[in-house]
Amino acid sequence: MAGREHTFYVSAAPGLGGLLAQEAEECLGLSVARVTGGVEFTARLEAMWQAALSLRLANRILVRLASFKAENFEKLERRVAEIPWDLWLPAHAVPEVVVTSHHCRLYHTDAVAQRVAGVVEKALPGGEGQVPQKIYLRGEDDRFTLSLDAVGEPLYKRGVKTHGGRAPIRETLASAILTLAGYTGEAPLADPMCGAGTFSLEAAMRATRTPPGMYRHFAFETWPSFREKSFAHMKREAQKAQHEVSAPVIFASDLDQGAVERLGATLEALPFGKAVGVGAGDFFALDPASFASEPGVVVFNPPYGKRIKGGNDAFVVRLLEHLATHWRGWTAALAVPKQQVPRPLPKGFHGHPMSHGGLDLTVLIGRLS
Repeated sequence: MAGREHTFYVSAAPGLGGLLAQEAEECLGLSVARVTGGVEFTARLEAMWQAALSLRLANRILVRLASFKAENFEKLERRVAEIPWDLWLPAHAVPEVVVTSHHCRLYHTDAVAQRVAGVVEKALPGGEGQVPQKIYLRGEDDRFTLSLDAVGEPLYKRGVKTHGGRAPIRETLASAILTLAGYTGEAPLADPMCGAGTFSLEAAMRATRTPPGMYRHFAFETWPSFREKSFAHMKREAQKAQHEVSAPVIFASDLDQGAVERLGATLEALPFGKAVGVGAGDFFALDPASFASEPGVVVFNPPYGKRIKGGNDAFVVRLLEHLATHWRGWTAALAVPKQQVPRPLPKGFHGHPMSHGGLDLTVLIGRLS
């Protein structure tokens, strides 16, 4: 398996497919194809390891195993049995099959999942312990695509955050907003309503050139094709490229003293934690000149809905007006509910649609002049 080329599907959050395609091509040095929900590329397994380690905007990576027609269970089981499961999965893997079916004669997804899991379990000899492994089967008009989850936990779980917060933004979305704002890790970054600190943690990894997958485990590490020494070498090369930061270049603050303390404790335990300075305070009383000698990027996932008094409209307008007056020269990026986008947009701002937890957002981005 390791020496052959395979097709991989990398999923992205709605609205981020284009950004993911650009990131994947720059990171992997490969041509990728835009497809529904993400991108696809064809390469050897090592390229998939690199993608899992390095892509900041990806949600999940699947290996495409087979595509076939199946109008009944007999044909389905026969085609699934043709796959050399013992070469793909460890002997003690426990398959969890996720099925979607549209306009298929095999429409009972639970029954289909049971049949596929049974075939896979029969093909594996078993052993001590259990290794969970997700398998995806998507059917449309009696044609099925069978894929193997390569990463396990979704990729927005970086393995670095040890605390939660109120309505935190996902790491992949935070990273996308940093990309849209043009943040590369060179200029100062302010996160003045930091909450759980997702923006600050993502920015710190960028500023120190730390791969987002450096501190987590992946499903492919249990596969027979996995080469531990090769992956360790890949990680060492990534570590050589890391940039040490001795003084803060990212500045996080929040009204919630508890949130600030939790973020500070998390940062103290991380190798890249020195890149972030943390303090408690009100954004509207914050002077950017007190922590940054030059303008940079200021980012927000501001409270909305029931979390604020006076309504979203008034809060967003107040926020934008304050930025225009006190943060001249900075680039601002803030995520707001789609229905709360001010019209017309402030001069120099544009919007980018996103989805977060089923809520349609617009990311407002502009340079404050």
